[in-house]
Amino acid sequence: MRTNGTPDSPVPSGSSHLLRTINERAALYHLLENDTLTRVELRKLTGLAKPTASQVMLRLFESGLAVTLGRTTARQVGPRAEVYSVNADHAFAAAVTLHEPDGVTVAVRDLKGRERASSTRRIDFTAVPVDRAVQNMLAATVRDAEIDRERVAVVHLAVPGAYDADNDTIGYADLPGAPEVRMREAIETYMGCPVTIHNDVNAATVAERRNPAVSGGLVLLWLGREGIGSGIDLASGLVVGSRGAAGELGYVPIRPDRNGPDDPTYQDWIGAPAVVAIGREHGVRGADAVAVMAAGVKTGADGFIDEYAERVAGALHLLTSLFDPPSLVLGGEIARAGGETLVEAVRRRAGALADRILPSAVYGDAVAIGVLDLAYDDLKARVLDAALPEHR
Repeated sequence: MRTNGTPDSPVPSGSSHLLRTINERAALYHLLENDTLTRVELRKLTGLAKPTASQVMLRLFESGLAVTLGRTTARQVGPRAEVYSVNADHAFAAAVTLHEPDGVTVAVRDLKGRERASSTRRIDFTAVPVDRAVQNMLAATVRDAEIDRERVAVVHLAVPGAYDADNDTIGYADLPGAPEVRMREAIETYMGCPVTIHNDVNAATVAERRNPAVSGGLVLLWLGREGIGSGIDLASGLVVGSRGAAGELGYVPIRPDRNGPDDPTYQDWIGAPAVVAIGREHGVRGADAVAVMAAGVKTGADGFIDEYAERVAGALHLLTSLFDPPSLVLGGEIARAGGETLVEAVRRRAGALADRILPSAVYGDAVAIGVLDLAYDDLKARVLDAALPEHR
């Protein structure tokens, strides 16, 4: 199923074709937003007359966009009502997450929003080019789920770096060969559908939208195992910048008058190296930064937690001065290991910002969850935009 085509001819304004298309889109929208609907429920949501609703549903059935799931089972006077649903297998959204330095995760969601397949593998990108690795993983995941690859209508990809859409290049990523790859072109050619590429922290920021406490917008400070960054999601949506590098806080020098290649950056100041170094000073050790943070919380190493929290609070003040978001979310593996203990320590040192600071509300791989949400939203939008072109 492909959704990136355009009608052969425009729909005349005010014509019966336009009215029919509007009705079909309205019905399809409500089928996408609800698990099941009866005709009476559909009519209430759309305002369509009974004959019109019947005609609309007939066309949705004929196009393969809708199916019937039987009839209602509740006791009632008269015949039981037919139950309608969007056809889950009509189209699929695929999401890919690249992990530094050698990981790929693929997930596929159907048109009803259900995850139908997922897989994660470690891949040596010096042996298998990163674009080929993504292609192979997409093909294998779709095949194992017994999904027709032609029905994958969109692919979204999260990368640990800045994606320049104008030049189709990935920068600031610790992935061998990534800067030389034209990733969008390679995947679009292979899959035959539109491909959209995002920064991984931006994808994680989208996952945080699931938390109702951040409905007014947020800035995510990502304290990850491999690196740090920030995601900016304000009233107008994600802020990505002209070259996809908005939020690359890890590369910013912590002292404005010292910005040479060997001078400390925010990655040095609050990233994994800082956690390990501060932990060592306070006698807290572990296999990596995440383990050190978890050990510090478990053993009640207040000096270690407080010193690190003071640095994190400073970074949040910087982000607030730039974006003034209603919420500041601490995410990433290091933040998760610190849990509420770290959040409370940061709040104590953040002064007036304390009430804005929240822990991540996402459980699991926030980047993979966010990019799959983006892919599914794109799929729904494209299906609605391309609804029934043959009937226009």
